Amino acid sequence: MTKTKTIITIEHTLKEILHKLSEDDIKSITGKSKSYIYKCANSDDKDRNIHFKHVLDLEKSMLKYHGKTPFSNLLKDYISVEEKEVSPVQNILHEVMSIGGRMGDLMDSINESTDEKSSGGTKIVPHEKEKIYDEIQKLDEQLVKIKSILKVI
Repeated sequence: MTKTKTIITIEHTLKEILHKLSEDDIKSITGKSKSYIYKCANSDDKDRNIHFKHVLDLEKSMLKYHGKTPFSNLLKDYISVEEKEVSPVQNILHEVMSIGGRMGDLMDSINESTDEKSSGGTKIVPHEKEKIYDEIQKLDEQLVKIKSILKVI
């Protein structure tokens, strides 16, 4: 039987971000003080909640400065626990079919980057290379999901 993963709470996620970002970073990103965001991280405080716009801005900053996506991970975990049980065979078929889409996205990124009308012409410039790497990363994550499903079967 598979072991259920404990979901990280929004409060835990906020505290991780507050630990990683400085007072000045928080203030410039959200316009709020670090202590206000700490109050939002208190699950007993029902009067203070963080705005979704601030969540997105903090997520973007965490990715840029620390290479982490804490809110995205929280959301993925939360959704995965809420999903109804699907058989491993259905799961693997879905994941394999998704690879086709990811491969198409990768091919599109490469084609756009090498198009004469792109910013670098036929030469791949750094921001285009970053987009290609992102698509490869998504494809790699899909393969990891398939491997983990195969381990369970």
